[in-house]
Amino acid sequence: MELSKKKEIVLYITLSFFFAITVQQFPLFKGNSLHLLHAIKDFEFNKLQNDWIANTTNHLPLFTIFNHFLIKFFSLKILHIIHLCLLSLCSLFLFLICKTQFKELKSPFLSLVWFSLFIIIYHENSLFGGVAGQDVINEGYQPASFGVLFFVAIYLFLINKNFFSILFICLAASFHPTYVLHSGFLMLGIFSYYIFKKEFIKVFKISIIYLILILPITLYIILNFFFLDKNLILEGQKILLDRAVHHAVIQSWFSYKDFFSILIYLSSLIIIYKEKKFFIPFFVFGFMSIIFSFIQFFFENNTLALSFPWRTSVFLVPISTMIILSFFIQNFFDKKKYIKILSIILIFFSVSIFSVKNHFIENSNKNFHKKMELINKIKENYVYIDRLLIPVSLEDVRMNIGLPIFVDWKHPPFKFNEIIEWKSRINLASSFFAAKNFDQKMSILNEINEIENISHVLINKKDLIDGCKDLIDDIKYSLVSKMDCYQ
Repeated sequence: MELSKKKEIVLYITLSFFFAITVQQFPLFKGNSLHLLHAIKDFEFNKLQNDWIANTTNHLPLFTIFNHFLIKFFSLKILHIIHLCLLSLCSLFLFLICKTQFKELKSPFLSLVWFSLFIIIYHENSLFGGVAGQDVINEGYQPASFGVLFFVAIYLFLINKNFFSILFICLAASFHPTYVLHSGFLMLGIFSYYIFKKEFIKVFKISIIYLILILPITLYIILNFFFLDKNLILEGQKILLDRAVHHAVIQSWFSYKDFFSILIYLSSLIIIYKEKKFFIPFFVFGFMSIIFSFIQFFFENNTLALSFPWRTSVFLVPISTMIILSFFIQNFFDKKKYIKILSIILIFFSVSIFSVKNHFIENSNKNFHKKMELINKIKENYVYIDRLLIPVSLEDVRMNIGLPIFVDWKHPPFKFNEIIEWKSRINLASSFFAAKNFDQKMSILNEINEIENISHVLINKKDLIDGCKDLIDDIKYSLVSKMDCYQ
């Protein structure tokens, strides 16, 4: 049985939305919350306009403008809805990509099977996520999530909507500039297809469109982040690499799982080999990523390492996985009655699996909930705090309270001269909390105050000075006024 076009669209959107609600979203200001800092810093509900990081160079101009506008005219809660939409787009356009290659997926039953399998694959993650601990979208709202627009772009290319395809490629890169390199990989794949077809005029036209659309974010990044002294760039790159070694250094993350991801990609190429319009761009997309990754590995170029050429895997792996599964769905799932019965069981399994996954997520969030208890205690003193010195490992404080923080480890700037200053702040703050006596702490705190005037300090309870008033009731930490305790 096949459905009308309108009913098809309704079914696919419904199934995509159902997938989206199986993903338990993280709180907005957990983990990579720094990405929202520039978007919220000027609102009256916080004091972040005085935060040092909030006044460093913004590496996400479009993401900032987009979210600032939404928060201004709606509220912070609208960002959860945007994240829900991005999740829906992820599953919807992965399905539509597969449907261009496997026509039997038009069947409502097989569509249901596909989305059921997708839910399982997504939540299991090993067949969905990319290498180096990266993925295109997860439980947290962040600029990387706009990478799902690559899926939109690939589908639009496959149905001959070239202008809109290029537009979405460039939008993804503009929301998250790390994707600029990968946008080039994908465009090279598209060029390769039209060169294969000997449509050289089309290559020229789409090249011009791409260059015009990608130029603003490219110029922004070059002018704001690379017009620096060479020594500053080298030093800043080293600090960033040391901080993000799990993402940026191949030797630190490559494992059998990543080798398996490559096998999945190669297997999908075998399946789509005859469909040149898909095969050629998809092959070049992955091939360029692998080649640049090898170049970085052998020549150890820091600029290339921080461009993460292997990040293309966050698109390659989910597409490849779903291509392979679509192949099996089309060829095996609608042949015999008993297969249909098994498929129905599978569907019910996928409906329930997310609740199990979310249970584990909730358990993993216990530390965050404990941290929020501490944060809420600090928040009771919000009016009196101008700038807070905290242990550098204690993340999520700045954004959840809306207070300027001297420094923390989780949230660095990204301009190389600024990250050098960030590392200096990290060293000072770490030295303060490691100091063994009052005189050492005072000496370091005086150095910190020469940079920024600290009003309050969050210290370990064991370091509380006799006679110093503790402003919060917490098992591990004490909040003290610098004026009262460190004079």
